[in-house]
Order: sequence, then structure tokens, then C-alpha cells
Amino acid sequence: MSRSIAALLTLGVPGLASVAVAADTGQAVTFHEHVLPIFQRSCQTCHRPGGDNVAGMVAPMSLMTYEEARPWARSIARLVQNREMPPWDATDHTAGVFVNERTLTGNEIDTVVAWVGRGAPKGDPAKGPAPREFEDTGGFLIGRPDLIVYMEEPYFVGDDVEDEQPNFFITLTEEMLPEPRWIQAIEYQPDAEFVHHITGRALTPNEDGEVDVLSENTFSLGSIAAGEDPTIYPPGFGNLLRAGMVVRLNVHYHKEPGPGTSGHDRSAVAFRFHPVGAEVKHKVTWNTIGAGAFEIPPGHGRWRVGSSRVFEKDTVLLSLHPHMHFRGESMKYTAHYPDGGAEVLLDVPEYDYSWQTNYIYRDPKVLPAGTRIEIEAVYDNSETRLEEYPFLDIGRAVDWGARSIDEMMAPFLAWTYVEPGDVAAIRAAAGAGSTGGGE
Repeated sequence: MSRSIAALLTLGVPGLASVAVAADTGQAVTFHEHVLPIFQRSCQTCHRPGGDNVAGMVAPMSLMTYEEARPWARSIARLVQNREMPPWDATDHTAGVFVNERTLTGNEIDTVVAWVGRGAPKGDPAKGPAPREFEDTGGFLIGRPDLIVYMEEPYFVGDDVEDEQPNFFITLTEEMLPEPRWIQAIEYQPDAEFVHHITGRALTPNEDGEVDVLSENTFSLGSIAAGEDPTIYPPGFGNLLRAGMVVRLNVHYHKEPGPGTSGHDRSAVAFRFHPVGAEVKHKVTWNTIGAGAFEIPPGHGRWRVGSSRVFEKDTVLLSLHPHMHFRGESMKYTAHYPDGGAEVLLDVPEYDYSWQTNYIYRDPKVLPAGTRIEIEAVYDNSETRLEEYPFLDIGRAVDWGARSIDEMMAPFLAWTYVEPGDVAAIRAAAGAGSTGGGE
């Protein structure tokens, strides 16, 4: 591959220097010399013909050339100045911590705004970078998959369906997977617009051929929802997939019922594997430490729900993934270390249901044994929510439910327990001081 999975998710161009021109320098800011490099680094991965589809979020226009970008100049300035684009909801205190960070620097924002303020001049193409080239990955963010597992038959969703969540079970054959392989990346590919989200799990049948989703011989395959990044594991981390296992896909179909709204779906899950022979020592758990029993009162504007978990052994975090529904306002992950220190791991003050980001650590985060992670989620069930979601019924109490008009408090984490002797090696591989730990 010409670009690694990490490079794919940074939405960046390796080796391309950040270009910034302050608005008050008086320098003539032009598209080719100053703005195009910013677009290449932070925008064109999605904003191009056939651009990346981030779990159903497809960019509405291309920004590859001046002619394509110029008609959108005022909208671009407004969106970047308001930090609506690129889409990234975490606070700045974790800048640089997550590999899939989508942000512009203050100087880059000033440059774009200054360009628009001066009439969006084209400038000299010779002073700009060469066009950015993109690898054909078949539409997958993880690159071309090593294995794609489809639902065995198309599933029909009828006109009368509003919400439906069937399970699909696909047995992995030796033809599909001739030898056991360690999973490095997972990405789902919905096949219909009315696929709301998908979760997956790998199951091992017992001697009678039956599968138990609660068995210890199972592991999560992550999920896909609006704006959600793929599941990515660094070298040395993963889960082993082998022939004979069963992939369970739980697919949530949601649409407005009515004549002509029916259709078929044959969604899929794609895998990239670690290289054959690569040492994978750490099996990954992907699970939530959320609250399943809560009730948000009618009309309440800031209802808090909390949850926590103590990690009894040394633990490595790989990613954090807040999940709520339309009433979700904010979510914060805080680590309380055994030495008395505390650290906010992730703060999402304005949760956006349309961009359910999986925050993937650039370097695995080591937590010492005894660390307690506390989660605080805040929900808005008041009239202010109706400005954005007028279909919500704020006059009723809301509790946990699978429907989007109900709520969830599901702060997911990807993590693994490690032996004390492994911590030094993980820290060394990640870079000294980059993994934290309350020390």
C-alpha cells in the first residue's frame, strides 16, 4: 500500500508541510500558493470525486481545483471559522493524541478566511503543489480488504418497517479463510440507505454447533454508525479470526414507513489482517462501561448520567468511542489514577449524532492497575433540542432504548490487560511519556 492505515485516518498527506498565512500580514493570500495545500492535507480525502464515505457521510462537493472550490468560498470560510469543518468534536486539550484527528490550526483557519475576504483570488498555479494522488482502495478507508464477509442472502425491508434489528449469522469457511489470521482493521459497508447502524461479533460454535453471544469464546467486531471511523489495531494488538467461526451482524434498519420505501440490503464487513508471521500478543476487548438504567425527565435541559469501571490490572487503551442518541449533549471520560492524580482522557462538549467518532489513540494509552475511569454524559430533553430535531417528544420521560428517539449511554473503549513486564516495551514502542498513566 502506498499509504498506511494510520495515514488514511489522519486525513493527511505525508510530508506535506502545513501552510499558514496570518490574515493581518498584508500578504496576498491565493488559492494555489496558500489554500490548496491546506485543502490537500485536510479536506480532499473526502471532498473529491469518489471521495471517502465515512459511514454514510459523503462530501457534497469537490475541492480538488480552484474552479471547484471558488463557488463555495463563503460557505467554506464560515464552516472552518465555526470549526464545523473538518468534523471533530473533542476539545483542543487532546490535540495530537488521536491518529484520526480532523482539525485545522488557528493559522490555517485565518489563511482560508483571509483568502475569502480578499475575494478568493486564484493566484499562480505554478506556485502551488502538484495535484494530490489517491490510491484506489475500492471505497474502503482501511485500504483494500483481505477479506469481505457478506450477508448470505439479501434481506428485504418492507414498506411498513420503521425500526427493525435482525441478526445475521455467517459461517467462515476454509475457502474464505484458509488459515487463522490476526485482525488489524475492521470496516463495515452498508448496502442500503436505510441501514442505521451495524454491530458485529465473532462467535465460536460449541460441540453441538450452537453459538452463544455471551460466551467467553467471542469477541466484538466493533460497529458502524453515522460518521464513525473504522476499527483499527496497532501492531501487536488484535483478535484471531479462523474458519469455523460465525460472524454475527446486528443490523438496525430505520426509515419512514410508507409505499415505495421498501428495499433489499446485503451489507458486509471487511477485514485487513496483520502480516503473516507478525507477533500479536495482546487480544483486544471492545466494550462499553455505560449505564443501562436511567430516565431523563420530560423537559429537562441538562440531565446527567454517570458510570465508571475500575481496571484491576495494567491496561492499554486503544480507542474511545462515545455513543448517545439525539438528546445527547456531551460526554467526558476521566481517568482517576491510583496515585491520586486524574486526567481527562476525552471531552466532547458538543456531541454530534451525525459524527459518531471513534477516537483512536496515536500511541496506546497505558493505565496502571487500579485506575478508575468515570464517564459523565449530559442529555437535553428540553425545547432547545427541538430547534435541531423537531420530531422529538420532549414531553415524555426517556430511558434506554435501541430506537434513535430513545436514548443510550454507551461510552465504548477498546482495551486489553497487559502483564507488568509488557508495559515498558509498549511505552518504548509508543514513545517515552506519550502514554500517560498518572505518574
